[in-house]
Amino acid sequence: MSLLTRRTVTVAGLVLAAVAAAFALEFFLSPRPDQPFGHTQTGHAIGWAGLLLILLVFAYPIRKRFAKDRRWPKGWFQVHKAFGILGPMLILIHSGAHFHALVPVLALIAMGLVVVSGIAGQVLHYLALRTLNEQRRELVQQGLSEAEIQSRLHDLASREEVFRLWQCIHAPLTATFVVLMLMHIGGALYFGGL
Repeated sequence: MSLLTRRTVTVAGLVLAAVAAAFALEFFLSPRPDQPFGHTQTGHAIGWAGLLLILLVFAYPIRKRFAKDRRWPKGWFQVHKAFGILGPMLILIHSGAHFHALVPVLALIAMGLVVVSGIAGQVLHYLALRTLNEQRRELVQQGLSEAEIQSRLHDLASREEVFRLWQCIHAPLTATFVVLMLMHIGGALYFGGL
């Protein structure tokens, strides 16, 4: 089994295990079948904590877009990846396997698609970096100058259409999720109060 296949199977297994664990935890935390955990004060607190982590996910794209130096904010990318998993896990614990209203269900589906597309983007990023590093080694072996190597690698990276296509999918999914999430929160506050 190749490294990429092994890694993909591992990530998929971990994601499925985490989702199952979140649903199981929510089930065990529910006081009664007619009162799911997400409708308790603790369940609401978990939902708000998940929302806070998800909002911190947006620090990376904002920092990346508006930074004066236009450098890649690596530390914020780590926050983006970590909270992009932890926040949705808290939301899953908050929601559980209770699919009784359309907007929260759609928000949950959109959130899942954003997470999956984010993981796919990380895989694409890994593959692109691996390709660039292999190209760099080949160009060094050919004896090219550092300036020529940088120029060729820059051209190769700028032509990476798959990553651009991925961004055209991830961004609209994220926007859809945000709209549905805001609709859910607004509806929950309006109909249920704090």
